[in-house]
Amino acid sequence: MEVYVVAGGGGSGRTATALNLTVALRGASRYAAVLDADLSGNVASLLDVTFDTTMGDAVAGDASVRAATVECGLSADDLPADDLADYREALAVDRTGFRTGAVEESDPVTAEDEPDTDTVPVVGGWHDRADHLSADAEALSYALGDLSMAYEVLVVDVGNGPAAESPLLGEATGVLAVTTPDRAACEAAKEDATACARERDGVQVVGVVINRAGEDTSISDLTDRVGAKALGVVPEDARTAALEPVAFTLPGSPAAAAYERLADAVLDWDGTSGLLGPTPANRRDGPAGSDVATDGDGSEPDEEGSGGFLSRFLGR
Repeated sequence: MEVYVVAGGGGSGRTATALNLTVALRGASRYAAVLDADLSGNVASLLDVTFDTTMGDAVAGDASVRAATVECGLSADDLPADDLADYREALAVDRTGFRTGAVEESDPVTAEDEPDTDTVPVVGGWHDRADHLSADAEALSYALGDLSMAYEVLVVDVGNGPAAESPLLGEATGVLAVTTPDRAACEAAKEDATACARERDGVQVVGVVINRAGEDTSISDLTDRVGAKALGVVPEDARTAALEPVAFTLPGSPAAAAYERLADAVLDWDGTSGLLGPTPANRRDGPAGSDVATDGDGSEPDEEGSGGFLSRFLGR
């Protein structure tokens, strides 16, 4: 089972990234689950789910890890009408190159249309972060081994604190550094990602996921600040917590498409580090935000196309 830990600072969108990535991976026909390591909020709150049994109980030997897993049903039937209207109105009036046009009305996604995608398995973690951080490494490894019998991929939201402190990092296949364009968020993502690579031998940082990106966001500037290659870019939009996970509830929306591309990038990852050196090889001379910057993997931007650098990154 591949285990991906979501790192970064508070408020950067780690929880939304973990949840939507899991949903997108399931849409890509992978048996994926999300581990909500910190039950004081985060994934459990977004999906309004409670846990009688947790990973903490499984690690302590008091229950099975399957008992700590809840299959949360997803539905597009009961989304708040006002929230949907606001979202569609915002898209309709948005003139940026990668979010032009209104979102078309669509029928709710059903299990018949998309087999096995109308639920998302959520593993309850620990009610107390102190218990999470002190979890026995060997027992945790056994519990995750049990999960691997059912899932191909586990995405971990480590909760309210640095990912580098979590014992789950010792089981990680890779780390995703999540940030917004805010400078402080970039610094927090860099600190957490580099600490993950430093604290756990062999753990690789896959790359950086940029949330709430605008048309004028310079991807190369942000990758330089975080010190990691760009793995995914999620545009800023008007969605609310009630519309999450948008990878399911708003198929075809710009954010949902971005999470699908993120899932593809994770599945295509070759296992090499996404951390950049002190002089990133993916950066060419040019003004910040200009189209001479590359997309974080060393490739040059296309000469053709419109909508600016971010639009090309998003496939528009």
